[in-house]
Amino acid sequence: MNTRVLIPILAVLFSFIPYVSAAKDLPKIVVWDLSPRETKPGYAQELTSILVSEISKMGKYEIYSQENVRTLAGFTAEKMKLGCTSTQCLLALGQMDVAKLISGSVGKIGNRYSVSLSLFDTQNAKAEKAISEFCHTEDELIELVQMAGRQLLGAPAEPSAAERKEMDKTFTNSIGMEFVLIPAGRFLMGSPANEPGRAENEGPQREVQITKPFYLGKYEVKVSEFREFVKATQYKTDAETKGGAVIRVKEKWERKEGITWYSPGISQKDDHPVVCLAWSDAVDYAKWLAQKTGHAYRLPTEAEWEYACRAGSQQAYSFGSDARELSKFGWYLENSGGKTRPVGQKKPNSWGLFDMHGNVWEWCQDYYGKYPAGRAADPAGPARGSIRVIRGGGWALPAKDLRCAERRNGFIGVDRVGFRLVRTP
Repeated sequence: MNTRVLIPILAVLFSFIPYVSAAKDLPKIVVWDLSPRETKPGYAQELTSILVSEISKMGKYEIYSQENVRTLAGFTAEKMKLGCTSTQCLLALGQMDVAKLISGSVGKIGNRYSVSLSLFDTQNAKAEKAISEFCHTEDELIELVQMAGRQLLGAPAEPSAAERKEMDKTFTNSIGMEFVLIPAGRFLMGSPANEPGRAENEGPQREVQITKPFYLGKYEVKVSEFREFVKATQYKTDAETKGGAVIRVKEKWERKEGITWYSPGISQKDDHPVVCLAWSDAVDYAKWLAQKTGHAYRLPTEAEWEYACRAGSQQAYSFGSDARELSKFGWYLENSGGKTRPVGQKKPNSWGLFDMHGNVWEWCQDYYGKYPAGRAADPAGPARGSIRVIRGGGWALPAKDLRCAERRNGFIGVDRVGFRLVRTP
């Protein structure tokens, strides 16, 4: 296929992909599927997903997959195997406003594993940088892919395994926000088919690996903490600029004038979780906090959130399966009095996190979508979407809606949604 044909096809491709406000100003990067060399079936695809997840967490690029290109450009399977590193293909991507392309391979040579990644400048159709590394185990290979991706794109290196062992179990930042270290590990994400209260969107249940530890907010972000951000920046939330937050009125969700984070329609004090926030408000708060403290902050992925909520449990709740115990751990329909409550008043889960069940819903980083089948490592959710995930249930819901696996598609600015943050080590 010549360049004159390829370029208009790719123009169609990118016009079909729905852009969202959070991604409009980010440069585009295409991540080509890693080529397998003497590895078990599907392993290269798993590592490609891990690489995409790592790049997504950097928050610097809008990511496109090889599949996006294949579907609308009409490439055959054989054509896709040739990659897109030719001058012709790179120029075509560059003219479609794609800034970078990453491609490479993973494999096994004797008793060693290898990863080779290359970064291409699509605007000028040339190779920018290449990395080749070796290791001895599959777990090391996962870290190697993550490290290589960060190095290619100039991101700070993650701490080594030895350094992670020495990390503090808790962390308090310069404005007094407390964070708890969540260890790396594996868990079953979603719920089994026989769990009471289960919804269809909680499956299929699958094994997920969280490959690196991370700090998660001990509490939901408080009114006082959000107020400090607003005072420092004169920030206006989505609800303030659009005439109010979305609230429940006679079995319908409607935007209500005057309902905002500082006037949510319920009684709140400084130690209550802030509400009436859109996903973009939480992201903007995280950016401000990073600038103020010198550390990177972001929303948790949906997988990170559920992993942290479970704290080792595979039952409906972090404390077991008996909903009658819920009042000891969270605020919900039966005990909240119809409003939010101060953070940290109930028991924490076994990892020291408060209010993971109830009080307010919490924004996650991911777009909302169906779970794919099969194992995953550090999944970052769908690459595209129109609305984000919320987790945790809230003060106005029954016990079944506060289970670890409960998930919803969030309403922008809803009066029952807040957030907590991840601080990257």
